[in-house]
Amino acid sequence: MKLTKLLAIAACATFPLLAGAQTKYTRGILVEYYTSQYCGNCPPASDALKTLYAAEGGNGRVVWLTHHYGYANDTLTIEASKAPYELLGLSGAPNVLLNRTYMRLGSGAENLVLNAPQMVNYSNYLERTTGNTLFQREMATGADISLDMDLTYDEDTRDLTVKVYGEKNELFDASNPTLTIYIAETAWVSWQMEYYPGIMDYHHMNPVRVLVSDNDLGDALEFGDDKKTYSMTYRLTVPESVGNYPTYDVDVPLNRDSLYVAAFISNIDMSNRENIKVYNAVKCDLGNNSTVGITAVPSADNLAIVVEDGTIKVNGSDTGFDIYNLAGQVVPNRSLRRGIYLVRTMQGEKPVVRKVLVN
Repeated sequence: MKLTKLLAIAACATFPLLAGAQTKYTRGILVEYYTSQYCGNCPPASDALKTLYAAEGGNGRVVWLTHHYGYANDTLTIEASKAPYELLGLSGAPNVLLNRTYMRLGSGAENLVLNAPQMVNYSNYLERTTGNTLFQREMATGADISLDMDLTYDEDTRDLTVKVYGEKNELFDASNPTLTIYIAETAWVSWQMEYYPGIMDYHHMNPVRVLVSDNDLGDALEFGDDKKTYSMTYRLTVPESVGNYPTYDVDVPLNRDSLYVAAFISNIDMSNRENIKVYNAVKCDLGNNSTVGITAVPSADNLAIVVEDGTIKVNGSDTGFDIYNLAGQVVPNRSLRRGIYLVRTMQGEKPVVRKVLVN
């Protein structure tokens, strides 16, 4: 399909994996983070999540959504965050959850709310001992329901159509499956309390900005006559700004260039928090017509990345690519300090992200 300057179409699709006689689907995972600009203890949790996220090298199947709710409402708080916070039985902040599943990190007890720095330590342990990070281990299990997304967005009118569809296998066991969709923003720069006086240019990663689904806890998944496939379509006009809940005294603008749509399928059980897991998740950049938002990072075997005197070179050149630090900031390719950076380049029409260590 030919795209015009004003019309962008994105197709984000997962693909079936065969596991014996039963089809398994590519699995996306959901990381939910509850925080507040007023939470002085939250930045260490956010930094740990950035480390976990960066370790996947840009794998678009890892969906991280941040809710500014539960500690003190701030400029990024939206009303739609209240219902899931109460469903999860949370208190205060920070709170980090992975697929809304009780999980044991190492030898400790199983918990629904996880300690983000401990997640980093456990993920590093898994990578050393098994070759897979925590997120990779979760994705490797596959999914019992597929989750695909098509976006149509008109930049002139800001009209957005989201079509979500897929199929389940015979092992899908959700008693009350629901589909939840948000518009989120990759990063939003503003102040953050970290003891005193705080940080004025803090990068708030992946805040949810707009609820797309009709209900705060998601909409009932509607299967077709075959009892196997589903297809649900949503239409809305993307607002230019969103008022903060509950006072609505600040209109916070949405940065069109960093917006994406995230969707996930979960079970809703108001009486049992052990029965609210997330089965699959996916995301697509707004107006991006590639599939990188949900598939694994394309193979980059022919990329030669080296570091020389604080400068990164890709295939012998020090230009033609972007470099990000773990805070999501673009940094100049010179005199790089010791640390981990993300290099984003293109192979054909597909973006490739690689993690680079500068010693």
